[in-house]
Amino acid sequence: MEEILTQGEDRYAHECRIRDLYATRLDEFRPDERLLKTEHSYEDSKVRGDMRTIDRHDVIRIWEFKISAGYEGLGQILTYLALARRDLAFGRRVRGVLAAFDVQPEVDLAIEVLNLGIEVVRLPDKMRLAGGIPRIREPLAVPQIPQLATLLPPTKKDAR
Repeated sequence: MEEILTQGEDRYAHECRIRDLYATRLDEFRPDERLLKTEHSYEDSKVRGDMRTIDRHDVIRIWEFKISAGYEGLGQILTYLALARRDLAFGRRVRGVLAAFDVQPEVDLAIEVLNLGIEVVRLPDKMRLAGGIPRIREPLAVPQIPQLATLLPPTKKDAR
């Protein structure tokens, strides 16, 4: 029997597959970073960051992966960043990373104008194949083809 997933669960599963693929190829995309953990949890909280890395300058990065990043993704990474800084007693440099195939322009603007210290990583298009995502959101519009008989001039047989 097939497992039935809600749209949110399905999207989360796709995001996890993208994250896992990115994590396995981290040295290719970010040669100066190494993976610390995926699904990192925080003390006294039920939320989990998608991925945690550290670079050669001892900067910890908290990652949030989205298919398409909007306000929710920005809110999530801000929350994870605050939790991580608190957990580390503000004693380490921690940066947030929002990784997605596309990012809502207003989110890019907010990050830049408010100087939020969040890095935006646009995922390579070829990674969309991880788990077959995303599918076409809107059904393909099939053209309506009129019946051939309505396009032809009437014949003598039709006139009777």
